[in-house]
Amino acid sequence: MADPRFFDRLGPLSLQEIAALSGAAISDSAQAGVSVTTVASLAEASPGALCYAENGKLFKGAPGGALTGRVIICPEAAAEAARELGGVVLTHQAPRTAFATLLPHLFRLRGFDDACFLHPDARIDPEARLAAGVVVGEGAEIGTGCEIGPHSVIGPGCRIGAGTRLAARVSLLCTDIGEDCNILAGAVIGEDGFGVAIFEGSNTDILHLGTVVIGDDVTIGANTAIDRGLFGATRIGRGTKIDNLCHIGHNAQIGEQVVMAGYSGLAGSVTLEDNAVLAGRVGIYDHVRIGKGAQVGANSAANRDVPAGEFWVGNPAQPMRQYMREMAIIRRMARPDNKSPKKG
Repeated sequence: MADPRFFDRLGPLSLQEIAALSGAAISDSAQAGVSVTTVASLAEASPGALCYAENGKLFKGAPGGALTGRVIICPEAAAEAARELGGVVLTHQAPRTAFATLLPHLFRLRGFDDACFLHPDARIDPEARLAAGVVVGEGAEIGTGCEIGPHSVIGPGCRIGAGTRLAARVSLLCTDIGEDCNILAGAVIGEDGFGVAIFEGSNTDILHLGTVVIGDDVTIGANTAIDRGLFGATRIGRGTKIDNLCHIGHNAQIGEQVVMAGYSGLAGSVTLEDNAVLAGRVGIYDHVRIGKGAQVGANSAANRDVPAGEFWVGNPAQPMRQYMREMAIIRRMARPDNKSPKKG
């Protein structure tokens, strides 16, 4: 469910409206009276929610009735399996695109009041200090001792814990920030993630309905971007320190006391466990897990899980000992005439 602090509901949509807006076909006419007011991932959908499946693999092994009451957009080839599990089915060649098309008709990101910089319904502690040009949206909360730098923008419903500092031109949407955090200039937190549905040469943005949750004593570097989740939250744990010019994709889960050096980037749904360390210019592929206390060396790209406590390096990243062994072999092969140097 989209958090009402951050999103307005626009629904419900009937099956007929869903079909008309997305181009999907209603597979079961007996369900014509059904409507939806919310959306969810297939794994988390509750009765009455709209979700999608790009193929029938996701239905395999599910218990009977697992999709009862869910409205599912899926390919024609998967429709029978979805019906057998109790789903209300619509079919489309590109379910993800159909789903993306429908989201703006069900939810809208709450906007700002054109008539004022500080919305009268915002809750700003008397001891907070706001510099010139700050914009605070409806229902936002700013705790005691906070310092908000010039021209920073705090979106509707956002919460900033006591003692947190925002430097100049920080932008917050759909975000909860803990106490005693330090957000440096130009950071952008809570914008849409990079979700794109591609079908027949056309690209469709996917509205992200999640949030960003940041724990206490976190530092976010200048010009760093942190995307809100598609569903659920992008999370950053207590004491984590993130350098300038980093990117954190939607639904990333960053533990406590993590360190990310400059130019590091996380794709969607990455997990960094407690005390993990990323050196400069590290990239982590989507859904990869970096274990507790693990380290990834500079300029590396991790495309698979890194076990707890290990040090990996390279592109693709691998254990340090293995990487050094491979580099030694390559150096020997690269010598003139592939000859080893003379001894003595």
